[in-house]
Amino acid sequence: MTTKDYPSLWGSGTTKTFKIPIEHLDFKYIEKCSDVKHLEKILCVLRSGEEGCYPELTEFCEKHLQALAPESRALRKDKPAATAASFTAEEWEKIDDDIKSWVSEIKKEEDKMHFHETETFPAMKDNLPPVRGSKSCLHVGKEKCSKRPTKKKTPRDYAEWDKFDVEKECLKIDEDYKEKTVIDKSHLSKIETRIDTAGLTEKEKDFLAIHEKEKGNEAFNSGDYEEAVMYYTRSISALPTVVAYNNRAQAEIKLQNWNSAFQDCEKVLELEPGNIKALLRRATTYKHQNKLQEAIEDLSKVLDVEPDNELAKKTLSEVERDLKNSEAVSKTQTKGKRMVIQEIENSEDEEGKDSGRKHEDGGGDKSKISFLFRLCKKLPFYMMSWLNFSICTEIRNLPVFLALPCKFTSQLRSSFS
Repeated sequence: MTTKDYPSLWGSGTTKTFKIPIEHLDFKYIEKCSDVKHLEKILCVLRSGEEGCYPELTEFCEKHLQALAPESRALRKDKPAATAASFTAEEWEKIDDDIKSWVSEIKKEEDKMHFHETETFPAMKDNLPPVRGSKSCLHVGKEKCSKRPTKKKTPRDYAEWDKFDVEKECLKIDEDYKEKTVIDKSHLSKIETRIDTAGLTEKEKDFLAIHEKEKGNEAFNSGDYEEAVMYYTRSISALPTVVAYNNRAQAEIKLQNWNSAFQDCEKVLELEPGNIKALLRRATTYKHQNKLQEAIEDLSKVLDVEPDNELAKKTLSEVERDLKNSEAVSKTQTKGKRMVIQEIENSEDEEGKDSGRKHEDGGGDKSKISFLFRLCKKLPFYMMSWLNFSICTEIRNLPVFLALPCKFTSQLRSSFS
């Protein structure tokens, strides 16, 4: 029997969900109905309780539906979470053994990892660096810090606020900030830059190289570039990789070690020609070493592969601007004429010394006049104007010049004037 056998019953009232006629919620109809999907809908409405609570009718509908379709989804019921009481003794013992075996396997894996870090590399135990920002090395024992931060005394009333020194407190804050920002680099000497990898497999070398590289990344992100360089060097000594060389080049650039950064970039390009990061960083080293043409070539290679690379575009514009400025400076230097000033050896000085012995009066004046005349001959014509008051007055006031005949002195005066 199907729902089509009762057309006259439809229309006298339906349920909210599935729009089932109320008359179908009946023992007789459910007993004669053979439509599995319709019975599932009826069972869903009965379980929801929207038309009332009918436990006997619901149970009857479940049994009839189970007889028609035992694997129907509507017959599935939510089971509560299982507990120890839900299992037999044998089942619970089996579950307990599975959990214990899983825990033992996890412990073995942890012991293997610990063995790689301690037993395989015993030197690493003694050379552990201190925690960044602290001045003391790591200690295994449980030591509690005895120093406790002292509470600041804040003024409680207006009279104390009047005595409060603002400038003094600001200086204290600045000093505390400087002490915090200063990085203690004494631990860097304890870190060995080379790792002994004798007797290790390739997998162990790879694991160790990645571990050291990650420590270098951590130091780089915290701004300690010198420590980052040391850890990248340790990673390279364990297993040389392109990433480690590239990262060390970037740390060297931050430290402005242009030659070291250039060598690392060269090594990367040997291992992987056309590496974008290596070309960018080598261009940066070229720029700071004033090799502008080489920097332009590297940046052009980067832009050929990645035309939208913003860093390459910015660096290229800066390099081209520096190249134009250097060319302009070189042009201005070639335009000007250089004037070489040479010392004039006066051959008359020795004669002046001998004559000075005989003629103490006027001997030095004669040599002075001869020197001034020689200087005037060497200098260009346009420079004589500013020498008019300096040299000419000096010559005119000399006793030897005054002792010359009037005809000769008048000619000299007319030439200087």
